[in-house]
Amino acid sequence: MKLTGKERALRALNFQEVDRVPMEGGWCAHPNFLAQASGIKLKYGFTMNTWENPMRAALQAYKNVGADVIIQMILPKSPEQTTKSTHGGPTEFSLRAARAVDMLRFKTPEDVVKYVQDLPKLEDLQADFEFDDEYGKYVTSIKQAQEECGDDILWLQGYGQCGFMWYSLFGYQPYLLACIRYKKEMKHLFEYSGEQGRLQNEVIAKAIKEEDFPPVVYGGQDICYDHGPMLSPRLLDEIYFPYLKRAIEPLKNTGIKIIWHCDGNITPIIDRLIDIGIDGFQGFQEEFGVDFAKLANMKAKSGKKLILFGSISVTSTLPFGTVKDVKRDVERCIDVAAPGGGYVLAPTSTVGPDVPTENIFAMYKHGKTYKRRS
Repeated sequence: MKLTGKERALRALNFQEVDRVPMEGGWCAHPNFLAQASGIKLKYGFTMNTWENPMRAALQAYKNVGADVIIQMILPKSPEQTTKSTHGGPTEFSLRAARAVDMLRFKTPEDVVKYVQDLPKLEDLQADFEFDDEYGKYVTSIKQAQEECGDDILWLQGYGQCGFMWYSLFGYQPYLLACIRYKKEMKHLFEYSGEQGRLQNEVIAKAIKEEDFPPVVYGGQDICYDHGPMLSPRLLDEIYFPYLKRAIEPLKNTGIKIIWHCDGNITPIIDRLIDIGIDGFQGFQEEFGVDFAKLANMKAKSGKKLILFGSISVTSTLPFGTVKDVKRDVERCIDVAAPGGGYVLAPTSTVGPDVPTENIFAMYKHGKTYKRRS
């Protein structure tokens, strides 16, 4: 059986037989690796801006190492976006961040509540939604991305969500305290965000059906840190999960599989996400207690095994291990999660520029050959 990367990824996601385990691309913010793998040399150092078309260069790198599916393209940061200083003083990134903190309007939980109370009504949100325009933009973006990938790589689209990461706007303390102290008022924030996601998912569900796009989408919210969710599961049951469930209903009603991005220790809310309709997970920070082997034996609400993307650690194995360690972890992950299909070999999160390039190449090279069927 000889498959293209796109075919291999689609078959694995549909729990069908493959010639080898598919591998994920897109998560290496490592300019030297991308330059070496793509064969497109960097001219002025390490920034992505030294390529005329950074995405195309990265895509060529992933094609060359044998990646089969991309769920998100993460490119290297330019110097002003990184927190690493080359001259001993604060970076432009940290200075801009400090100025942003000074300018924050949201000093207290009450400031957050005031923002929420001023949000438009749901009926106004629905009335203003331009379905046909959104449909056209969505179809065009997916077709263009898949055309760039060709048959070598499957491009998976995102979906409309119910946002939780409002801390990036409000700041952690005002936002989380508002959720705890003003549950009734904060419900409207998630209701509003969930309705935005639902409207977008109505577009996506129709596009996938009419354009014959792969019925699998990817996305998620950074809800957890190393000890578990930022808010208690019981509180999330009350103010967040009902609106997430409503947001994804158009997808579930059309039989579309949803892969959720994992962050931190997601174990306390895994069952809730599965019950809502999540079909699989990507990431996994096993160092925080996530049991990858246990997840490999769990089932989605559909009765199928969970789709899993993972779980080569970007905090231990890749940056600090040897090539032998990386190969050993590749074998562990494939042995644990690949039987029965629904598995994609992937790093747990973004591979940074501190990772030895030989370890990244080893991950892909060994992933291509381990338990390959001729």
